[in-house]
Amino acid sequence: MFNRILSLLLSLTLTATAAAADEMPDPQEILDKMIAAAGGEAFANLGILELEVTEEESLNDGTQSGKSYTLTVDTSNLDNLRMELPGEVVVAANKGGGWSSTANVLDDRPQVPKMARLTINQTVFPLLLPYSLQMEGVWLEEVRETKQDGRDVWVITMPFSKGFFVSPVMETTWILVVAKDDYSIQSLEFAPAPAFADVSPVGVRYRILKQKAIDGATVVEQVLAVGINSQYQESGANRVTRIVLKVRPWDPTLFLSPAQLEALEEDD
Repeated sequence: MFNRILSLLLSLTLTATAAAADEMPDPQEILDKMIAAAGGEAFANLGILELEVTEEESLNDGTQSGKSYTLTVDTSNLDNLRMELPGEVVVAANKGGGWSSTANVLDDRPQVPKMARLTINQTVFPLLLPYSLQMEGVWLEEVRETKQDGRDVWVITMPFSKGFFVSPVMETTWILVVAKDDYSIQSLEFAPAPAFADVSPVGVRYRILKQKAIDGATVVEQVLAVGINSQYQESGANRVTRIVLKVRPWDPTLFLSPAQLEALEEDD
């Protein structure tokens, strides 16, 4: 009799657990609804989107710094990406790989194609949310529900493929918080990776402060990045990123390296 009762209790527990799991949406379902809510098809149809980016950073010791650069994005696939930095430095990536140049002189070191892609991934990823969640190498896994600041939210664990970012410190499992009512991103964060605790004891929490509608697509216009510790408590360090957005005429040559352009000209 005891064994029967135990078996019945175990069966009921497994059934309840399975039912609870069934109630949780698939991460891809949540992502699809996030993209749709932001105007995913409209974003893909923008073509070439230019982002004039200005960053203002404040450290815990009061040190302040800033930098500016320009990003150019092919919204149809997020494979074609270009970053222009001061000093005539260009870092870019296309389906053929990555490249970098200074004053139009190609950097031909063998590690550059890989490092260029990882560098521009790291820069672009938080600025193109939620669309960048669809980039190759980004994974959405476990889902749970809770409340945050009075709102019902989904909390999703988010690992990355090894080598997505140029900084290995960021290659850890992130946490994405999504509002259940409108599928907006409430926060995206990662705690300090234990393996790099001595080198970089600070993680980052991203919050979208402002967005702008462009031809039916909602695009990030201002992002706040705040330092957090291993207990996800915020420190005094922060970075505010402001973006001026502009749709440009289609020009695929923006993403081709000087060598690729030269080869095209020779073919013509």
